[in-house]
Amino acid sequence: MHNYPLTFTFAPFSVTPQIEAKDSAGRVVLNASKKLISSKEEIAVTSGGQPVCKIVSQESRITDIPSNWDIILPNGQVLGIVDDDFVSAVDTSSFIENRGVGMIVEHRLERALNLKALKMHWLKSPAGAKVGLIAPEKNSLMAQQIPLYDIVRQLPLFFRFINAHYYIRLGDQTVMQLQKKRTWFIDTYVLEARGQFNAQDEQLLVYSVVLALLYERQQLKDLFEA
Repeated sequence: MHNYPLTFTFAPFSVTPQIEAKDSAGRVVLNASKKLISSKEEIAVTSGGQPVCKIVSQESRITDIPSNWDIILPNGQVLGIVDDDFVSAVDTSSFIENRGVGMIVEHRLERALNLKALKMHWLKSPAGAKVGLIAPEKNSLMAQQIPLYDIVRQLPLFFRFINAHYYIRLGDQTVMQLQKKRTWFIDTYVLEARGQFNAQDEQLLVYSVVLALLYERQQLKDLFEA
């Protein structure tokens, strides 16, 4: 088990995204890098120079948009699956009990108000059952519904000042929180433990966070860079 918080930093100069994670004592606990040339999206995760898992998209990066990833241990066992989805800026669950109807209303409101849905990730068992999620907190979600969006996104490095927050759930319990730090140069994220989980759960949670970080970082750039 790791000593939290974990601090994830991106290599400032690299051909492909690379992450280093340190624990609260400053010890490096893992490194991750995205494979540059591959028929599928693939991320290699190591600890102490030894492979601990690889995260591989189920879809081809050439013919499809990857949206499902297998987390595979060195022995070939699939630890879990991460599934892309989107969370609405409008929450109708408090006044519309039927979820299907609520989703239709949310979609229409988003279009009418020109709101942006943001990426989230479902965490699933190897059999495909949902066991958790990674999603933006409500304040972060609303902060990105920025008026004059097309103007402010022209500001140099504007995305660096967006300190998005994400919560990580296991079952119905929030067990971790992820926050982007405001930095000038090196992209930095801090992962804090907020609940109880065992060593196997921790593997799924942390490796899923690695995947989410790679795509959350790019999403912020896409949203706020011209």
